[in-house]
Amino acid sequence: MVFTSTLVVIGSLMATLALKVQHLGVENMLWYLTVVRGVAGVGVGGEFPSGATAACEGMEDYNPANRGPVFVMATTFITCWGGPVCIFVFLMTLIGSSNNLTTAYVSVNTISVLLPLFVFLFRLRMEDSKLFQRSNFKSTKTVSIPLRLILKRYWLRLAGTGGAFFIYDFVNFPNSIMSSTIINSLVPGKALQTVALWQLILSLMTLPGVFVGIFLVNRIGRRWTGILGFGGYLLVGLVVGCSFAEITQVIPAFVVMYGLMQSLGHMGPGATLGLVSTESYPTAIRGVCYAISAALGKAGAAVGTEVFTPIKENLGQRWTFFFAAIFGAFGMAVYWFLIEDMTEADLLAEDKAFEMYLRENGWSGEMLGEAQEVA
Repeated sequence: MVFTSTLVVIGSLMATLALKVQHLGVENMLWYLTVVRGVAGVGVGGEFPSGATAACEGMEDYNPANRGPVFVMATTFITCWGGPVCIFVFLMTLIGSSNNLTTAYVSVNTISVLLPLFVFLFRLRMEDSKLFQRSNFKSTKTVSIPLRLILKRYWLRLAGTGGAFFIYDFVNFPNSIMSSTIINSLVPGKALQTVALWQLILSLMTLPGVFVGIFLVNRIGRRWTGILGFGGYLLVGLVVGCSFAEITQVIPAFVVMYGLMQSLGHMGPGATLGLVSTESYPTAIRGVCYAISAALGKAGAAVGTEVFTPIKENLGQRWTFFFAAIFGAFGMAVYWFLIEDMTEADLLAEDKAFEMYLRENGWSGEMLGEAQEVA
């Protein structure tokens, strides 16, 4: 996690300096920005699996009964504050600088340097969880990691978490990206500050959904919480799609419905996907399987962004909401058939069952890492 935090800090810092290479030409500046944002993106991509597994295993060490709610609070809830904080800084900078976009750009990117730098300092003092100290492949020197056995045992769970991630990001990312474009087309005069203000309101509307998700993950379980969230995509997507011409005449009504759909998404798959992707696998492969699932999600985000644009241009904006509803139905099916509810799961018991499975199938490597048993 120290390495990934370093990449985020370096990439964000270099992105802040992008305007300094403007004299080399706009095209070269954009290539520079692509590369340095890519560095930050690799760091962020590495943060997801390592940070999520650390949060899950840390709660298993100290308070396993509340592992789910605290995990969602430490991951999804904090992540959801990123959008509002970023837009707030952007809006305040616009107001204070009389719409100076250069100042706004530098301000937003400076924040993106300071926050991960603050996290980096804490990372230097972090220790591995007791579960990881007990069960990992770090001590495997002469025997290869049994990938075939791992896939044989966990391929169905991986299909579930990866498929759900793909569907969620396929809908969530394009809708988040296109929200400013849609709002901009509805605001009279397309005033930048007004568009930013509506964007801020819209981004804040995701937070109540996360609170509901925190409340539900233990009470009705991870699976049903995810199904309810995808069901929200289905319901609200159909409502907005069918009434798009009428609802877009009243900007507050449209923002409320749009925000409700985003909030339900964060309540369901947004709150539970990271949780089920960490609880579904034993400690030795938890981070890797989470990373694979999240990578499939980012693939879904890329595909969705490319697909939603031609849908909007050829069929109209209302159809983007119809497609959100369709994929909401797919997401419900994936959660029902492929996601195992791990609300009552004992992570240590899963580790022991995994180790026994490897032994029974002839693997002779060492799994005890630092040979520290969990008390």
